[in-house]
Amino acid sequence: MEDQEPTWQKGGLDASEAPSCLDSEASTPSCTLGALYWACVRNDPAQLQAMLDDGVSPEEATQVDGNGRTGLMVACYHGFQSVVALLSRCPFLDVNQQDKEGDTALMLAAQAGHVSLVSHLINYYAGLDLERRDQRGLTALMKAAMRDRSECVAALLMAGADLTAVDPVRGKTALEWAFLTDSFDTVQRIRQLLRRPQVEQLSQHYQPEWPALPGLVAQAQAAPSLLERLQATLTLPFVQSPQEGGVLDQLVTITTSLASPFLTTACHTLCPDHPPALGTRRKSVPELLVEARAQVFREPKAVPSCLEIPGAQDGEEETGGGRIDTEPGEDRLGWAGSR
Repeated sequence: MEDQEPTWQKGGLDASEAPSCLDSEASTPSCTLGALYWACVRNDPAQLQAMLDDGVSPEEATQVDGNGRTGLMVACYHGFQSVVALLSRCPFLDVNQQDKEGDTALMLAAQAGHVSLVSHLINYYAGLDLERRDQRGLTALMKAAMRDRSECVAALLMAGADLTAVDPVRGKTALEWAFLTDSFDTVQRIRQLLRRPQVEQLSQHYQPEWPALPGLVAQAQAAPSLLERLQATLTLPFVQSPQEGGVLDQLVTITTSLASPFLTTACHTLCPDHPPALGTRRKSVPELLVEARAQVFREPKAVPSCLEIPGAQDGEEETGGGRIDTEPGEDRLGWAGSR
């Protein structure tokens, strides 16, 4: 399926602009698709919010069009971030539901290159199956690799997708498919992750130090040689990616570490002993919140202050939830990969 630019991006559509029942993406024999589906297709978060507040039925949440796609699938294909974020509140959605070609919402988002949606599905949709296969036996990781969606590939791998899985037809892994389809950015990204398979700065044992700094400072202060002067004069100033392990790379690593004041004042991770690592499946935010709330009642003194329940102290019993922000986009659990 070719990538298409969505004809609607913000707000709802007028009746003249709305996809008709004869459109291939939304056609059904009786055209009985409900308002929730159309709110997703038209990228109308205001209407969707109102419907979710009033409550939706399982039938409304699971309606599919002529291609077997739910509103969530269509939103993931077109990249409707607000719609996908709101739908994570719907209890009746099956995030692993497949259309007539076997594609899931994750596959559609990954092969379209919507990395923010891929990360949102991974972080906020409990029970997401990273290894679900389409009718050709391809996983979301393989489909993203074929399309050279390098950032989506990285997000899937750091969420626990299996890099060694092969398709049943040609027996190729995602990396091999990237080679076959000339997806060089993806090949380079996978190799980079294999060299650094763990987000070390999100461990509580990480120390924001840079052993190579004194040597680089001395090198920068030294007088350039004649060859270096000639190279600086004759070399064209092409835009280059940051050097791996260089100054910018180290700056980003330090500022995004758990010891950084930028993070310690804004969020708290529930898994400081288990930073994200290549091929390691991690729990979603809803699953972590369930465990955190349970821990509040089991060991109130061991719970971080950001997860404490007001009033649940001095012998009082608290039956409600704690001060845990569960709204997507306003998560107090830290960086997307720091769960």
